[in-house]
Amino acid sequence: FFKNLNLIISGKTRLGLLGRNGSGKSTLIKALMGDQDAIQAGKIKKYDELNVSYFEQQRALLNFNATLLNNICPDGDYVHVQGTPIFGRSYLDRFRFRRDQHDLKVKELSGGEQNRLLIAILMTRKAQLMILDEPTNDLDFETLEVLKQSLINYDGAVLLVTHDRTFLDEVCDDILYFPEEASG
Repeated sequence: FFKNLNLIISGKTRLGLLGRNGSGKSTLIKALMGDQDAIQAGKIKKYDELNVSYFEQQRALLNFNATLLNNICPDGDYVHVQGTPIFGRSYLDRFRFRRDQHDLKVKELSGGEQNRLLIAILMTRKAQLMILDEPTNDLDFETLEVLKQSLINYDGAVLLVTHDRTFLDEVCDDILYFPEEASG
């Protein structure tokens, strides 16, 4: 649990959460996402019309039986990234997908490739806050660079959980450290 935690997340916040597994990072994320079971005392105030994009390790946002292209462009040939239309295949190229992969079903991808697709999808969402729970798992160096640049250029607040301290330092302005004594 958390005591005396006052946290303000504003439009350009870049906050990293750092700590061992079980230290409370996921509990804080659940509380921020509105899970009342994660809140034992206190309250969370949020903007009523806040849109949140959430990267979670189970990849529930992906349609595993659809192709990469259909996941990224379910209603046409273009995606919109921060208001700019981009041809879907070109957008997948940015995230290092080969053209021969665009028409594969998502279930045929490796875990790292699925994470990469999920990140690409989240970047197309209109959200003021992006919460990423260990997005760096299973990513190669080049994909980490794509993710880093995408987060740096993201026009909204970022809350990032990763064990990669270098990545946190490159993307985040502040880091909230969770000592081992916390539960969660």
